Amino acid sequence: MSYQLSYLDVLKASFLPLDPLDTLLMAGVFLGIPFLTIWGLKAAGEWRRGWWLLPATIAFLLFILLLTSLPQAGSGWRLTDGGLELKAWPVSAMLDLKGTRAALVERSSPWRPVVRTNGYGTAGLTTGWCKLANGRKAVVFCHLRPSRMVVLESEGRYYVLAHPGAEVLYRLLLARGVKQGAL
Repeated sequence: MSYQLSYLDVLKASFLPLDPLDTLLMAGVFLGIPFLTIWGLKAAGEWRRGWWLLPATIAFLLFILLLTSLPQAGSGWRLTDGGLELKAWPVSAMLDLKGTRAALVERSSPWRPVVRTNGYGTAGLTTGWCKLANGRKAVVFCHLRPSRMVVLESEGRYYVLAHPGAEVLYRLLLARGVKQGAL
């Protein structure tokens, strides 16, 4: 079993779920920069010769959005015979389930990510290293802000997996012999 994102899932996570602050930021970038380009060309009196900069600027912004989403395709987890394979760019890890402990926690728990220290983050997708509300650092894969998260501890490292259907992953891990309990 696995939960891995396609490129389209990653692009959708850039905008969904709607977050007022992220929406304002995106609107500021995608409307503000072209507006500044038009204003600069008109102020310099170069609008007739430099009008092509406007579509070039918009195309560049869209290219950057598409390019930054590319490394995220395939992010997620895959349960194999050897353990749990996790990809949360820039981190890839293979967890041996024999020495792993797991807990299913609510999104409001102290295990929630509060600051991303290294990785990727949009309104609907957070991957990489994060500082948690309890002060610990963990590798985080969070897609679409679900209400429950699976927290894993393996070899002294913490992993937080949050996505729709995380309860199913938790039950599968327990069936494979992962120790249940408070971390």
